Amino acid sequence: MNLDQKIITPYLEGKIIVQNDPYPHAAIKDFLPIEIVKKAEEEFIDQKKTVDAGCRKFQKTKRVFEDLSQMPPTIKKIINFCYSQKFINLLERKFSLENVIPDWSLRGGGLHESYRGGFLKIHSDFIYVRHSKVKRILNLVLYLNSNWQKNWGGATELWDKKMKSVRKSVMPKINTAVVFEVGTNTFHGFPNPMNCPENVKRKSIALFYYKNVKKFLPIGLRRRKWYHSVFVKRPNIDEPKFGVDDSFFKRTKNRFFYRFY
Repeated sequence: MNLDQKIITPYLEGKIIVQNDPYPHAAIKDFLPIEIVKKAEEEFIDQKKTVDAGCRKFQKTKRVFEDLSQMPPTIKKIINFCYSQKFINLLERKFSLENVIPDWSLRGGGLHESYRGGFLKIHSDFIYVRHSKVKRILNLVLYLNSNWQKNWGGATELWDKKMKSVRKSVMPKINTAVVFEVGTNTFHGFPNPMNCPENVKRKSIALFYYKNVKKFLPIGLRRRKWYHSVFVKRPNIDEPKFGVDDSFFKRTKNRFFYRFY
């Protein structure tokens, strides 16, 4: 099995079509050669290293694994390809970006899996990492789920910036990838409990991309809430929130008080 950049990158040139509703994103079917992705799926099923991601109010049953050095070989090859300079150059052209940096630490990314009844509530992601000089700008998620059924749920939903409606829904079928920009209101998730069989897990590889932040003054300022995910409520649904509709003091602090970096 070979992830030849000279072959696959031009192939992806015509498949990555960026749409701007609700924010810049691309949903890509047949992302990589299927035999490679199926092997990655088998490796994911065989490995037993994921750990509870916590925060069950917002991401029930979610488990993660972030250590690149201990990834199975085919999964590691896929990550190396997606973090290669040729592929990053392609993402830069498609999303009109410059100087994109891969996150080899896989902080918050790597292998993700969720079980029957699991969900990930609608949220926008953290943008900054504490004590760093980089800003998160892109997510890439590759799904590893053969024979996934629509009635099981688990589709990734992209919501409009005012949280009025779902603008895009992507089923987590094997070899489907979704790439999208990260910002303060790039709301997404799979918020309804999944109905997959007990022995089936929703599996994905999640990769994040950053860029260096330029400072025009000797110090920089960042809003505190940009360091964590912000969970929002869907219309007419009673569900938890985090980082919005806080107390007056906390809203004021997040709006007017910043961290130095």
